[in-house]
Amino acid sequence: MTLLIDADLAFTQLDKNRTPLSWDHTVRGIVEKHCNQCHNADKTSGNINLIQDDDIRKILEHRETWENALAMVESDEMPPVKASKLSNENRALLTEFLQKTLESLDCTIVNDPGKPAIRRLNRTEYDNAVLDLTGLDLKLAEGFAPDESSYGFDNLGEVLSLSPVQVEKYHAAARTIVTAIIDQKEKQPERYEAVFGEVPKKDSDAPSLAQRAVKKFATRAFRRPVENTFVKRLMDIYRLSQSKQESHETSIAHMLTAILISPQFLIRLENNRADTDEPYPVDEYELATRLSFFIWSRPPDQKLLDQAASGRLSKPSVLEAQTRRMLADPRSQALVDNFFGQWLSLREIESHQPDAKQFPEFDEQLRSAMIGEIQGFLSELVRKDRPISDMLDADYTFLNERLAKHYGIKSVKGSKMQHVELTDRRRGGLLTSAALLMLQADPTRTNVPRRGNFVAGRILGTAPPPPPADVPQLEDVASDDKPRSLRELLELHRKNPECAHCHAKMDPLGFALENYDAIGRWRTKDGPFPIDASGELSTGRKFSGPIELKDLLLEQKEAFARTLTKNLLIYALGRGLQGNDECVVRDAIESAEENEFRFSSIVVEIVKSYPFRYRQNPID
Repeated sequence: MTLLIDADLAFTQLDKNRTPLSWDHTVRGIVEKHCNQCHNADKTSGNINLIQDDDIRKILEHRETWENALAMVESDEMPPVKASKLSNENRALLTEFLQKTLESLDCTIVNDPGKPAIRRLNRTEYDNAVLDLTGLDLKLAEGFAPDESSYGFDNLGEVLSLSPVQVEKYHAAARTIVTAIIDQKEKQPERYEAVFGEVPKKDSDAPSLAQRAVKKFATRAFRRPVENTFVKRLMDIYRLSQSKQESHETSIAHMLTAILISPQFLIRLENNRADTDEPYPVDEYELATRLSFFIWSRPPDQKLLDQAASGRLSKPSVLEAQTRRMLADPRSQALVDNFFGQWLSLREIESHQPDAKQFPEFDEQLRSAMIGEIQGFLSELVRKDRPISDMLDADYTFLNERLAKHYGIKSVKGSKMQHVELTDRRRGGLLTSAALLMLQADPTRTNVPRRGNFVAGRILGTAPPPPPADVPQLEDVASDDKPRSLRELLELHRKNPECAHCHAKMDPLGFALENYDAIGRWRTKDGPFPIDASGELSTGRKFSGPIELKDLLLEQKEAFARTLTKNLLIYALGRGLQGNDECVVRDAIESAEENEFRFSSIVVEIVKSYPFRYRQNPID
């Protein structure tokens, strides 16, 4: 991978004997003395190894690690108290070096689309593909092994391998699919004919009708025109079946099964280009597939395939128009379910169980309404192209009578979820939704560090490192049985120097949400203790309660846009980010700033980006 660094920074390194910003002359020594003792190959505090990055290009390759390091150094969170003290002069020097280095990427020439990702269909994509092919919502993938995740998502190439056991599962599923179509022949004759083709009126017509049917089916299954050589192999299966005196229907069934277990269906294969070491554009059908699985988690529809067939899809104006069409389509619900559902851990709401004794009013109807609010809100964001700042604070939400009562809102009637205008900023946006507030709590009580960590990590992109393995339970930090508020217990916990830095970052953000209990209800007391929702960041910024927290986050909406964009780019590309991907992030944020931070501006910029439209041959 080639990373282009601007001339000023390159000159700084060449002049390393005279400039204090030289990595070799000055900065490396600071990092070795104050950072590498805890962040090396043998001792990776916070799962961070800094010693592996021994030059500027490697720092740029591991950009996210060093961005987090910069944030920690700037806020005086690192080095920790027990480590050797970093002087103000060296802190300023290290901060300036990292700022200039991380800003130094030359985005005028981007020529690295990244390592090509071979991506098997995950369970969601498989079921959607079967539904689109056959009209049958069989949900067979529920019987497959769960998909593994990487970078928080289950659609990345590095975890979507294909094992012999999975092949057997796919074979059994293929037979089930074909049998289900046959079984519904009488009830759904049109569906049957769409797959099996016309019933031959005479035996001599059978082979040509069979070939026509499987060629059409394979083209749809493979998401591109099927090659003639493959069709010939399918017809060999047909003729072998006929030689055994099997019926026309059975012979076609064998061919359909072969299509459904083909790698061309199960894997999003892309063609290598011979005799080149340079990146090249993906072809029109591959681009259609990338776009459709990104936004819809399913194969391209006919409109998209028609644009690919015409050779026009790769034109920027056409690509943008198709992207916007797809975002406005109900099938973009897949972004809500699969991108937001994983990035924000929303899938876990289904299984989170508040304590029944502590919260007897919680029931499955309330859980369903909580999920409905999040689903409706994010669907509106995607399909109606709302500003992403609505996720931080909005003057509307989606409620039914059950959830409205939970919020203390009396104007909503009925069990149906409905768009509701809000006048009280204590609700609106994701962070003050009951679903997320409940998810970031314990079964019996709120969890201030977890809520604060969610805001720091998922919203601002500056999550502190994970806690040490031997952290005591919060109740165990006090040496007596004196009743204490949650804030008092956390203050005792933070007296441990190893805990203080991280909690200083998380706890103020979490305390701002402390007026909401463990199922997201508003409260003014926690038991006998009045709620104190005030907080102070390491910068000295003070705030109190959810409204002032929202104001704080809205001031940092560019940081939120960066966090959202980086995660959306990982999801779209099916791989972790690399150095040059920073150029895509910058372009997307610039586009968002020019377009009122609307969600589509980020998606369109990702789709039009170099790594989304290009690929390179695998390196042997």
